[in-house]
Amino acid sequence: MFMLILLGGAAAFFVVAMIMAASSSKKNGQGGGRNSSAARSKPSGSSAATRREDLRLPYRYADDMIFVHGDSVWTGMVLPNAIDEYLNAGELQAMAEGPARGLLNLARGDRNVECHYRKVYQPITALTWAEDLNAVAWEPTENYKAYNLRKAEYQERIGAKRERNILLVKLGSLKRTNGGSGVVAQDDEPYDEPGLLQGVRGAADQAAATATGVTDEYLSPHVLAEWTQVAVEVHESLEGLKGTPLSREELVWLIRKPLHGDLPVPPEPVLGSRAWGPNQFDLVVDFSGENRKTHIVLNQYDEVTGEQQTSYTTTLVAANWPAETRFRQSTAWARYAAQHVDFPVEIDMRFTLIPYLKFKDRADKIRGNLVDEMNDMANSGRSPDTKLATQVTRAQELVDDIDEHKMPGMEAQIRFTISAHDVKELERRRRVLEMQFKQDLKVTLLRPTRQQWRLLQAQLPGDAPKLPIAPYLRLQEVEQLGAGLPTAGTELGDNPEHRSGKRLGWVGNLVGWAGKMPVHYSLHVGPARNDGGGLAIVGASGGGKSSLALQKFYEESESGVRCLVIDPKTDFAQLCYYLGFGAQVNDPAFAGDAEAGLLGTPASKFQPVNPEFWAETEVVDLLKGQAGVLDPWVIARDVPAGRLLAETMLRGFLGDEDYQRVRLPVIEGMATVIGRYNSAIRQAVEQGLTARDAEVAVPRPTLWQVVDEVVAAYDQAMASGDREAIKDLKLAQMLLTELRTLPYARLSFAERPQPLSSMRKRRTVITLRGFQSPAASDPRSWNPAERLAATALMAVVELGSQMLDVGYEKNPVTGEIGLRPKALFVDEAYVVTATESGRDLMRRALKQGRSYLAVTVLITQQAIDLVQIEDSEARSGGANQIHTVFAFKQKSAQEASLVAPLLGRPENDPKVIAALQDLRTGVCLQRDADKRVGTVAVDLVFKEILAATDTNGTTRPARQGVNPPLSVWDWTFLQEAEEDPAQSATPAQETATATA
Repeated sequence: MFMLILLGGAAAFFVVAMIMAASSSKKNGQGGGRNSSAARSKPSGSSAATRREDLRLPYRYADDMIFVHGDSVWTGMVLPNAIDEYLNAGELQAMAEGPARGLLNLARGDRNVECHYRKVYQPITALTWAEDLNAVAWEPTENYKAYNLRKAEYQERIGAKRERNILLVKLGSLKRTNGGSGVVAQDDEPYDEPGLLQGVRGAADQAAATATGVTDEYLSPHVLAEWTQVAVEVHESLEGLKGTPLSREELVWLIRKPLHGDLPVPPEPVLGSRAWGPNQFDLVVDFSGENRKTHIVLNQYDEVTGEQQTSYTTTLVAANWPAETRFRQSTAWARYAAQHVDFPVEIDMRFTLIPYLKFKDRADKIRGNLVDEMNDMANSGRSPDTKLATQVTRAQELVDDIDEHKMPGMEAQIRFTISAHDVKELERRRRVLEMQFKQDLKVTLLRPTRQQWRLLQAQLPGDAPKLPIAPYLRLQEVEQLGAGLPTAGTELGDNPEHRSGKRLGWVGNLVGWAGKMPVHYSLHVGPARNDGGGLAIVGASGGGKSSLALQKFYEESESGVRCLVIDPKTDFAQLCYYLGFGAQVNDPAFAGDAEAGLLGTPASKFQPVNPEFWAETEVVDLLKGQAGVLDPWVIARDVPAGRLLAETMLRGFLGDEDYQRVRLPVIEGMATVIGRYNSAIRQAVEQGLTARDAEVAVPRPTLWQVVDEVVAAYDQAMASGDREAIKDLKLAQMLLTELRTLPYARLSFAERPQPLSSMRKRRTVITLRGFQSPAASDPRSWNPAERLAATALMAVVELGSQMLDVGYEKNPVTGEIGLRPKALFVDEAYVVTATESGRDLMRRALKQGRSYLAVTVLITQQAIDLVQIEDSEARSGGANQIHTVFAFKQKSAQEASLVAPLLGRPENDPKVIAALQDLRTGVCLQRDADKRVGTVAVDLVFKEILAATDTNGTTRPARQGVNPPLSVWDWTFLQEAEEDPAQSATPAQETATATA
């Protein structure tokens, strides 16, 4: 039986008691019955068939900076994963050199430094994630809470894991052992006089020590403090690795992990803040195991049911490497094991950093021995074989390299551990791993027999047991560690920061998967981290960008984010209709009631199947609404802003050429109506109103009044016979009068325009049914109808940005006053950003959003205009406003080259350009808030979300032919869906993801 127990008194420290039952080669017996005391454990089965090995692992102290293992003092750090998928050669080289640069700082003295690198996989505690996400939501619905809890269940069901890269460094010894290793000179090691370890006090303590096998110890606080300072200095010297100190809780998990194989490690904490008395313990791990010839059998027990769970684990050693290894991303050994093997492969690398002079001496001796052997062969009349000659050449090259660079070296042994639920699967994985390493890396892996227990012990933090497999130690340059890209991973998405003791951001909703890693993203994590207030979703039609945008719209609105959508194609409205009314959306009469605004009213036969969802939804069809709703002075925050917007809109409606011809009469008309308004304001103030009340009482100018002024000026010129004035005014009055009647433009003209009601529901969708997006991205190629549509859409975006008011509200969950999170979704955003005035509007919306907690989501087929927005911000010294980008499939290399800068990559980056053209539907490249770029497969998770986000007119009716269950608890995972209705209706159709 293995037991790890925590003992605390004046200072907390660990003691591990272990019993390993070793099976006879002739007869297998079960080892280690499950007892609470190691002293009373008895192996089951024949005593002749098994022997028991009692060990105590001397973990004596641990805090969040150091731990004591026997007489050795260690510190640890957790290294961040760095995604390398789209790094260029120079960036990869810098990534490979990073670990070496940090470690070289540790080997500047005259002592060896022992280090221990571990790559392990920690199951994501998705339930904790879901609870935390629900806790930060402004006003989550019950379905939103269930949605996240179900997604947590989904992630745990498929075994989502996170890579953990741990580096442990031996600081030195409590006893100043001669010839020992450490980061400081032996005479400088913190040391206490004899008596540091105070023995058993009295008969009671002696009896307790006898029963537990543990003696109460006392570690001098001032000595621990001095060692802590040494650890701090080590962490500072390794700051280039950007690691964080290994905490006590993480240390316990790291000790537990090898002893559980592929079984889940208990998540319950054992490091509470309570004080411990003499010989008081907390049980950390309790298991029994068997030491077989080629593997270890690990048994765990359910504390409630007593049910036994078993895992099988084995460790392989890298026994032979290629004679020459050239650094390549695809063959970096640590990266390869993590990303190119279909099952988890844990890496355990024990290495010793050797100072320059010692390293040189070792290399000289190796070279000398090889040369002597070659000379002996020559003297005996034998010709040295090719292998020996090659070894001599390599040894000479190593000596020359050491002489040239005068750099420390290292002696290392790399081991790979795999686990499985049964022996058959374990053996399959072993064969696969050996074969892949041999074929792809030219590395031979060997499984030592009868050494598996010692290899398992060597994975535990602290000093390692002596292993009789020294021939597989490699003497090499320190750079070889980095050449394996040990921290290369696929981690993307939300990554909360810690600044000045505060946690900024959180881990948002599950978006999809980057390799084996889940990707989470929330719209407002960017602003929470003081990043920009924009999200860009870019891609050609059919790549899957609409599905992602619609999924985010549903999630954010259900969490309490007030969402406003500019929806020219009615995709967002369709999602709301389906989740609100279910299969009724397929009724031929449904669209008519939707256009008339009758859905859910007594005048319609269509009543919601989800009344709560529909009650928080408003769909507004502007083209069916009243004229004047987009009057610039109605939209703008104030009259001066309205005047600028009015000129921008008229320029857009008429085109640059015609607007320049009528600009002077228009400016004069604006000046007249604004002057009249200002006079009315002054008069109201003189009559006793406050300035604010006066602004409410006096109607603002209107674009209709501006046209009336131009017409009046033309009539006056006609009456006076002023031919010059008539010439200038005739075209102006004709164009502007006609403009008041044209589609889209009429929305900006009314004698008494009325604003839309303020947005107070979770979801407001502004549609423009029948909207035809301009075919070309260049505004100079637009025809008059396209100019009208594009200008109207820009005005709608301005309206949307103003409707997202910045007022403070009371949080319904916490009761605190604050800014409610808001989001503006702009579909077909390229129509707005194609013009400079539209880009200015987007820049303003993005800048204001960060301050007002309003995120703008730009959904577009064109990336170039968004790149221009980002570039202009960078040139002006400001921060980029688009904190995250999702880039879906591009149809040509030219289009992909325009997207690359938006991802933070050069426009001629061959990796990115090729990847963007090869993306499958529902797969994208993401640039997250940390500027990391990687491939993400979007996962809609639920069959109901797949149906709601389907924008394909062929597959949507079949998928939306069934009412979605009212509660998310009753939704179906896509993995469990029996058959996709769209596939059965149209077998040739792709069903993985809706497209748009």
